[in-house]
Amino acid sequence: MRTHNKRAGLLKGTAALALMGVLAAAVALPALAADKVTKDVAPVTAQALSEHIRILASDEFQGRKPGTAGEDKAIAYIQDQFKKIGLKPAVDGSYLQNVPLTEIVSKADGPMVITGPKAAPLSLEYFSDMIVWTRQRTPHVQVKDNDMVFVGYGITAPEFGWDDYAGVDVRGKTVVILVNDPGYATGDPALFGGGAMTWYGRWVYKFEEAARHGATAAIIVHETRAAGYPWGVVANGGSIPKLSLMPADGGLKTRSAVEGWMQLDQAKAVFQAAGLDFNTLKDSAARRGFKAVPLPLKMSVGITPTERDVISHNVIGTIPGAKHPDEMVLVGAHWDHLGIGPAINGDTIYHGAMDNASGVAGLIELAKRYTKGPKPDRTLLFIAYTAEEQGLLGSEYYAQHPLFAPNKTVAGFNMDMLSSVGLTRDIVLVGGRKSDLEDRLKAWTDAHMMALNQEPFPERGYYYRSDHFNLAKIGIPVIYAHSGIDSVANGAEWGKTKEDEFTRLHYHQPSDKWSPDLDLSGGAMEVNMIYDLSRPLAFGTDWPKWYDKAEFKAARDKSMGK
Repeated sequence: MRTHNKRAGLLKGTAALALMGVLAAAVALPALAADKVTKDVAPVTAQALSEHIRILASDEFQGRKPGTAGEDKAIAYIQDQFKKIGLKPAVDGSYLQNVPLTEIVSKADGPMVITGPKAAPLSLEYFSDMIVWTRQRTPHVQVKDNDMVFVGYGITAPEFGWDDYAGVDVRGKTVVILVNDPGYATGDPALFGGGAMTWYGRWVYKFEEAARHGATAAIIVHETRAAGYPWGVVANGGSIPKLSLMPADGGLKTRSAVEGWMQLDQAKAVFQAAGLDFNTLKDSAARRGFKAVPLPLKMSVGITPTERDVISHNVIGTIPGAKHPDEMVLVGAHWDHLGIGPAINGDTIYHGAMDNASGVAGLIELAKRYTKGPKPDRTLLFIAYTAEEQGLLGSEYYAQHPLFAPNKTVAGFNMDMLSSVGLTRDIVLVGGRKSDLEDRLKAWTDAHMMALNQEPFPERGYYYRSDHFNLAKIGIPVIYAHSGIDSVANGAEWGKTKEDEFTRLHYHQPSDKWSPDLDLSGGAMEVNMIYDLSRPLAFGTDWPKWYDKAEFKAARDKSMGK
């Protein structure tokens, strides 16, 4: 997932031509000897990216869902490309790292029914009003007349002095949770990340925390702005088969039996049925000292799941280092999308052209550019991850089973949804103020007369929604940056309109398709930017560092023996 920023442009006239020239020249950052810059090959082009996207997003690839025929075609294509450009297999003579997953197909047996003494029963219909699933290995889930508790934002964060579960026992109960975190809700810089979402605001965390406290069911209230995506994204994603890295206990002790979301209007009706005002309780949940509120309601829902075990695959190629082969620079992009799902406008194939056939195209072409030049001093690892759309599972598995230890991994770069709206005057950094990779990026944008902007919607938590996050969790400095919206040709307002249009009409929908009209010149610039940023590390001895206040610095220090 990506986001763009709105920023008035600084680049006009002949400067715009200079921007296009960045696609043909590398930045001579201090750590890279000038002779190695000048002995470079042609940069990545929009035409090359487009051809990969056309193939990977075609009907033949069936939406590239892990564990399907679409996966077989996708990983075969990526392996073939890696072999053709000269990457070495990275996994014991193979390009494939096996990732064991369990696929669970679950749908509610009927509506979610909520009863209480003060109002008539509420019946929430599957898909339109609520979406639920189970990630437990079990033949059937039946929650009957389950006590309900409103736990605010569902956060236990000692470092912030915050515990929404303090003083309440939710074992065996249904918890109702707000999306995002109190910092976003209040804009108070003293709370969490202020307006920027922290890990505590992500739905993955909220389900995990509810399970840690023993909740039988965890239901998040959907709000489009706070979540960062509309209900259609939640409903479509929640209704398709789900893959997970299944824990040894089958999730029976480590996961809630029911996970899901409900629409905001339905949540308000639920609170009204309890004799409470949703907005009043929402406001109180964002203030220190909030205490969970038992609801005088009972929730019932049934789910009949079917399951199968799946071996999916990360596809990994490498260019071994000439001087320091035990030290590695990593570049990744996820190859998967949603596969076949509910029909929208008659189409059931979720093609995932931009999300993320574009990133895989960039990965292949970046690797090709490296293979045409001098051999790097350090090893380069190119990873096409599986199951990002299922919860960053491929990168999570790699982080648990890395080919290079974290203290031998110099840095990481991520490509997720390259730009398809042409060249821009700005670059957006997702999850800023984390490592000195940001300083290197700033040097690059300054050299190319471009603006470097922080993400415009930090409350959406994009940093925690793509594969680089799992590398950061084990301490590896990583960066995710992409084109902004200030179009060289059409301006910022046009770019913002295009971004909003894609999110509303195409994101996680079948209409995310390849078209010859895609303007991938901005995407090519992104790939060449990553080349410029990664190359000094691949040919140097420098080690990027987390900033002192970054939440991942402790993991890096530990892996480095500090």
